[in-house]
Amino acid sequence: MNIGFHVNSNRDIGMKCAYGAAQSVLKYGGVPVFRVTDEPLFEGDTTGFVFADFNKADIDVMISIGGDGTFLAMISQWRHLDCDFAGINKGSIGFLTQIDADDVDGRIHDLIDGNYSIIRRSQLLVEVYSKDNELRGRDICFNDCSISRGEKLHITKLLLKIDGQVVERYYGDGLVIATATGSTAYSLAAGGPLLMPDMRDIIITSVCSHTLHNISYVIGEHNKVEVIIEDFETAPVICPDGRDFIKPEPEDRVVLSLYEKTVNTINFDRNRFFSDIRHKIIQRGSFYENG
Repeated sequence: MNIGFHVNSNRDIGMKCAYGAAQSVLKYGGVPVFRVTDEPLFEGDTTGFVFADFNKADIDVMISIGGDGTFLAMISQWRHLDCDFAGINKGSIGFLTQIDADDVDGRIHDLIDGNYSIIRRSQLLVEVYSKDNELRGRDICFNDCSISRGEKLHITKLLLKIDGQVVERYYGDGLVIATATGSTAYSLAAGGPLLMPDMRDIIITSVCSHTLHNISYVIGEHNKVEVIIEDFETAPVICPDGRDFIKPEPEDRVVLSLYEKTVNTINFDRNRFFSDIRHKIIQRGSFYENG
């Protein structure tokens, strides 16, 4: 089994966790693969390590080392490999990174022995069209795409359509359109519902909407979301998975639908979704208080 490592060196200081994980991969009969760099990554013995282009290394599993942001960056960069994905948590809490930093050896053993299940997680295709129906940009997101106010505190005016039908006009800070995976992220903070991670529904949640009611919409895998950006003084921001994207123009249409391919993530603890969510939310409060 070839296991590639996507490492955030700002989180894994000195690449110590990566080195230990690679040694565990070797111990249990796998091959640890790292990207070729101009500088040496490790000070210790790297016999058995492979340094290669991931696109040519026949990767079976990619493991991120860092926080959820590192995991998202890994998916964005390497989703085309069509391998399975896992994460070692070196961030704050880690909704997406299931492997605790103090349990790496055991989980690597489970991984190579096949003691895990796969969660097939949906993704969103994000397309932006001009008012003349010209495609201005396209991206894929794993968690969510937010359309929110820009650098000044001007209200954002958005018209929501689902399958071509006008649903609502939002005046406020914006909208979050999320996958089931993203239901534990920005969407949750904005008051959206939790979905099981293998569900293929899409969540639409407003952020600080200036209205007397505030509800989320949950739509199916075959529905299409369209958000029209109305006239503005300051351009809002379209942000797929926290990344920079094109700067919108008035009357642009942001069209979102379920992407045809899923992402396979490795799951070691079956049927623990809600207990894990509760634990991590409580842990997050403690983390910030003790930080």
